[in-house]
Amino acid sequence: MQKIFGTIFIVLLVICIFLLSTDNLAFGMDFNDDIQKITLDYYYYDGFGQDKVVQSVEDGSWHILKPDGSLINLKGKYLAFAGMEGINQNFDDDYYRFVIGNDSYHIDYSNRFIYVDKNGLECFVDGYKYVDPTKGENYFILRNVKGNGYETGLYHKYNKTLVIPAVYDTLNYISDDRITACKNDRYGMINIEQEEIIPFEYKYIDYINDNFIIAINDDEKYGVINIDNEVVLSFEYDEIYNIHEYYGYLRVSKNNKFGLVNSANAEIVVPLEYESIEYTRNETAVAIKEGRFGVIDVRNKIVVPFIYDSIMNHYDGFAVYKDELAGFINEEGSVILPVEFYNISEVKDGYITAVINDENDEHKYAVYDLNGEEIVPPIYDYIDYYATDKYMLVNKGWYAYLIEKETGKEMIADSNLYFTDVKYINDKYYAGGASGSYAIVNFAGQLLTLHNYNDISIINIDGEDTIAAKYNSERFNTYFDYFKQTNGPSTWAKEEVVKAIESNLVPFEYQSAFTFNIKRYEFCSIIVEFLEEYNNTSREEILRNNKIDLVNPPITDGFSDDIAICLNLGIVNGRGNGIFDAESEITREEAAVMLTNLAKYLGLYKYADDVYLNDKSSVSPWAMDAVNFVFQNKMMQGVGNDMFSPKTNITREQTYIIMYRILNDIDF
Repeated sequence: MQKIFGTIFIVLLVICIFLLSTDNLAFGMDFNDDIQKITLDYYYYDGFGQDKVVQSVEDGSWHILKPDGSLINLKGKYLAFAGMEGINQNFDDDYYRFVIGNDSYHIDYSNRFIYVDKNGLECFVDGYKYVDPTKGENYFILRNVKGNGYETGLYHKYNKTLVIPAVYDTLNYISDDRITACKNDRYGMINIEQEEIIPFEYKYIDYINDNFIIAINDDEKYGVINIDNEVVLSFEYDEIYNIHEYYGYLRVSKNNKFGLVNSANAEIVVPLEYESIEYTRNETAVAIKEGRFGVIDVRNKIVVPFIYDSIMNHYDGFAVYKDELAGFINEEGSVILPVEFYNISEVKDGYITAVINDENDEHKYAVYDLNGEEIVPPIYDYIDYYATDKYMLVNKGWYAYLIEKETGKEMIADSNLYFTDVKYINDKYYAGGASGSYAIVNFAGQLLTLHNYNDISIINIDGEDTIAAKYNSERFNTYFDYFKQTNGPSTWAKEEVVKAIESNLVPFEYQSAFTFNIKRYEFCSIIVEFLEEYNNTSREEILRNNKIDLVNPPITDGFSDDIAICLNLGIVNGRGNGIFDAESEITREEAAVMLTNLAKYLGLYKYADDVYLNDKSSVSPWAMDAVNFVFQNKMMQGVGNDMFSPKTNITREQTYIIMYRILNDIDF
């Protein structure tokens, strides 16, 4: 018996799954990928790990949201979230960074940054203008403006004590025993007890390690000392240049000649015989000799000969330039692409993007692997091969496309929508538009939003992937619209929406975003679709028969053929002063007036008696007769409890259903 019940359960489960999977086909139509706008309590930003920085939609307060749903409340009234950084500023860790107002400059919109650690501890100390993290986990650097410089100290952020008073021009905390400092324009080193480790006798020092401390003497000459203030490399150099990317080999110069010094032992490994030198990585450096570029290793052996006009370092090798042409050489010095290209635009993840001049003297992009094998032929005007793992972004002429790398299929080439820039969102949607002005589009080629957004991405909220569309309303204010990924209209609306589509009342581009509020220009298009079906005519015939002037429109904004038709036939009106306000969303009472005007144009209007509504007092006087008419003739219905809700908006799917009912079901 238990086995029989188990079999029945499995059969029922399979049936349920099948029914759910065929939901969109229940009414004979398979809808494309769609979205529904959702309302959330917070705006969501990046965070460390599974944490997120969030801002309250209601009051603008900031918090750190933990994976378990708990919040760390941040006290600051920040202008904007500015991402995460710190390691690149020589901190030991990255921090959240926020923009805050800075009224000390007495300039409108002046601003600076404040840092917050992963646990929500804010870099703020009363009485100090600037508070920044530093190396180690215990301290803040404190600064106040003093004359043309600063007075700087060190603060224990957990004990909330001033460890080093703000009497120094600068402080750079390295460890409790190693703190570089400047006082009265002289540099030295102290420990956490302010005991002097290196006397304050230098014009500058830069600590690399105990045996390699770059220093500048009174003669403006560079040398190297150790922690005992002993000279390791004599003060005879014009520069010893340290940046993090050099990984132990620093550029040293004297009398306009350059070489490399090893910071582990202060040994000059590449003699000062070059006109310039830049250490790259893997013990190689790009150098200039007698005006020509080449590559050497740290033993001063030539890797790439000194025959080039320029060399650009990339992680997988070197782009070389000669006689206004470009090629590519790998780290071992082997030629991968000969110097025959117009440019090497990017080298990344084992692929080289190169530009050629074709037979028409037009620039075309191609992609090669590190063996020089052609991966993408030179047929595109631009390629971002690295856009996603699955797709590359290309331009053909003015327009952008996503191309599947494996098959070469142009994913959006069949769309009637054309964009100068696109960004991949996921396998259902992409962002289309121009840089900084994007719309959400599905791969069927339907525009789901307007071009309102600076950026569009997928974020995970409560275990569900959600589309986050970012926009800026003011200088610092960043906001988001959030969208649920869905498919087709609301369940209650599907049957009649399908019938409306099958009745040719809904053009393809409007067969999406069903739950969105309909706009004035969209309503006009649906009215014209209806007129074509109702009168068995066409737009062209309507324009011609009514002698509608498209050259000298009565409005100055958002003009279209459909708007012109609806204005001329008296179905819609402008806002006055030549303004139509096409992007405005329609309220239910406005829809009632437009539908009543449509009935008048078709000769279907008859005076309607007053209907009983609990919210009749909320209906505008200019809309009352129209509300009576549409309600009595069942063109529109209430929202329950004898309420019409005149000031709320009407959606696309509601509009489609109304037009279908007028066309097929209503007996005036």
